[in-house]
Amino acid sequence: MQKTAREWQEEAKKYQPSLQQDLLQFLAIPSVLDTTTATFQQPFGIGIETALQFLFDLATRDGFIVTRVADNMVVVVDYGPNDAAETVGVLSHVDVVPGNASAWRMTLPFSPKIVGNRLYGRGTHDMKADLIASYYALLQLKNNGFLPKRGIRLIFGSDEESDWRDMKAYLAQVGEPTLGFSPDGAFPVVPGEKGVQTITIKFKGETRVDSDWQLLKFDAGERDNVVPGVAKAIVSLPDNFDINQFLAIYEQYLTQTPLITGIGQYDDGHILLTLYGKAVHGAYPEDGLNAGTYLAHFLNQFAFEGQAHAFLEFLGDDNHQNVFGEKVGLVFHDAIMGDLTMNIGKMTYRQAQPSQIRIQFRFPIGITETAILTQVQRHIGDLNAKIFKETQFGNQPHMVNLDDPIVQTLESVYAQHTNTAKTYKISNGGSYARLLKRGVAFGGQFPNVEVMSHQPDEYVLLENIPKAQAIFAQALYELAK
Repeated sequence: MQKTAREWQEEAKKYQPSLQQDLLQFLAIPSVLDTTTATFQQPFGIGIETALQFLFDLATRDGFIVTRVADNMVVVVDYGPNDAAETVGVLSHVDVVPGNASAWRMTLPFSPKIVGNRLYGRGTHDMKADLIASYYALLQLKNNGFLPKRGIRLIFGSDEESDWRDMKAYLAQVGEPTLGFSPDGAFPVVPGEKGVQTITIKFKGETRVDSDWQLLKFDAGERDNVVPGVAKAIVSLPDNFDINQFLAIYEQYLTQTPLITGIGQYDDGHILLTLYGKAVHGAYPEDGLNAGTYLAHFLNQFAFEGQAHAFLEFLGDDNHQNVFGEKVGLVFHDAIMGDLTMNIGKMTYRQAQPSQIRIQFRFPIGITETAILTQVQRHIGDLNAKIFKETQFGNQPHMVNLDDPIVQTLESVYAQHTNTAKTYKISNGGSYARLLKRGVAFGGQFPNVEVMSHQPDEYVLLENIPKAQAIFAQALYELAK
């Protein structure tokens, strides 16, 4: 059943009406981690459970062998010989980051909507559209009567946006496939992914009660791997400081700083400040505007004292616009893997209560986690803090040999479909592929397409879905034949 790239593409287009119907239903499921509804049967809450069951029912409908494994955290779809000595794995995830409805304009996060050539909704880009495209790629092979020598296994996880508990349990129970890819990355093939390390700085929000300036509350960020798009603070001004003057200074700051917006208001004796930046995936913080550090940068000009001052200085001075780590002595570049980056993903301050800052680093081969932790410790300023390396979510840099057949095969398939030269790229992001010795990321982000992961009005171009399906179908055919 050898086909040309054009034939794969034309065939994939025939599946789009059915695919689109399934995808719209899938996108409408709010598959966000929800500990309040978590049970043994649904370990990550009702939304994620609903998404996993949706895929289980989809595969059952289409006649695949489908199972639930890893304490109900993973759905597995198998195709091919039962006694196959080797397996090609495709690793995807159903969970998505939360959607802040107030920041969306085109539709609500879980009300998918087609506008022109775009499909909007939380998870369209990361990664429900590509998950469904890879599923339909396997269905395309099945309907062609393809009989692979290697087994093909679609592995649908459910905790990728948090702690990867699903895949850790899966690999411990089942073991890893011989080789595989995750369509949770970019085209062309991605044989290398940077390391990921998250550091938490914990301290108590202490300021003398008789201080004129009081920072009562500060919040920015919901996820370590998202650049905060919204920051909020509640402050108390000195008795002799004019409220309208303070709000005017804030308005001037917003006006003079391109691309950020905000609101300042007086309520019940306190000032409430809200600042809007630009939320992007934390793997590429240079593309965002960190609302938390911007708000801290504004507040740091005033005479806060104690740990409030130290908190604002660390964020608003020492680490504002510091995505490459130069202000903490962490500038590092590898010729193949590129630059170290840092994202301050969560900032929380509570007067007289536990407070914290969480920073996520993406780092190439050549620098150690110990070096990163040490440099942060050296630059915490006056924060009376303890620093911890989070162990639940962290990975070393991952690199598959460029001569490995999986890299060469996927380079060739993509080149055929795009009439481009064979090549590869390195990712700042982290996909499940890094958990496999011979795992790479492959799709579905096409070059020169806006990266919309984790952003308001997340969307995917409709025309790219059949393209991705065709590429995945030929890739599975080549890897499994």
